[in-house]
Amino acid sequence: MYSVTNNKKPVIFSDVDGTIYKNFNLLNATIKDVEFAIENGADFNICTGNPLQERMLDLGKKLNVKYLLCSSGGQIYDFQNKILIKSWNIDFLILEQLIKIAKQLNLQMFFWDNENYFYLEDAPEITTEILNYHFISEKNKKAIPKKWNHEQINPIKIELYSIDNPLSDTYPQEIYQHIKHIEGIEMIVTHCNIEINALGINKGSAIEWLVKNIYSKNEVKLEEIMTIGDSNNDLPMLELTNYSYAMANSTKKPLEVAKFFTSDVIQNGLGEAILDYLYRLKNIARKHMFHEFLEDK
Repeated sequence: MYSVTNNKKPVIFSDVDGTIYKNFNLLNATIKDVEFAIENGADFNICTGNPLQERMLDLGKKLNVKYLLCSSGGQIYDFQNKILIKSWNIDFLILEQLIKIAKQLNLQMFFWDNENYFYLEDAPEITTEILNYHFISEKNKKAIPKKWNHEQINPIKIELYSIDNPLSDTYPQEIYQHIKHIEGIEMIVTHCNIEINALGINKGSAIEWLVKNIYSKNEVKLEEIMTIGDSNNDLPMLELTNYSYAMANSTKKPLEVAKFFTSDVIQNGLGEAILDYLYRLKNIARKHMFHEFLEDK
């Protein structure tokens, strides 16, 4: 490590799918770069659209995460102390409106709060695919998700997927036209679904809350944190800071918003961005850009 230039605390917020890994394949190089950051005083935080369930808890353990920001900003979990410190819910009346439209359009819907996890339709193919992003064990896939049977729930997040056009990256925009009139919610159209949170809640708002209410004691400034992602639901957090990074595999908008760019997820783009951020923020660096090669000598 070179001589650091200041006492600023590095704080990293990373998306998961398409950023930390692809198809759940966590690279050893990524693990090592996250470890290097933590060893040099950084906090590594996950900021994901996924719920606070088995797969994210497992990933948090592997990467020694400080905070898990799940459900696209709807849940903030203190991973070290195993405490849910903040969540924001959607009113049940809004959920009812969305369920009615989803049934009319033949959509699959997933929604959850801090205790329950529901899906709307018996659509095995898409249901199995999405559950893989949230759970690991077959036991939990069978025990936790329930088909909705008119239970009253104030969900933290709602996700809408097309059953008839699951591979279309334009159909989510068509779905949006049918629900955009609904008030009291935050909607983000991605390449594969529509994500719905309480009004004003997104990845960026959750990070702002955490910096204001938790990181203030470390004198962390919002513009000096690192954010990194690849999808439209990452836009609110990429807009926050001077150290925002878009993956090479990003959709169009993150590439337009981010201040910096890094390699593809399968090339350890996250690790490269972390090393770049540490050096830019306070001159923390490996011996060389090709650090693994040199350190093995």
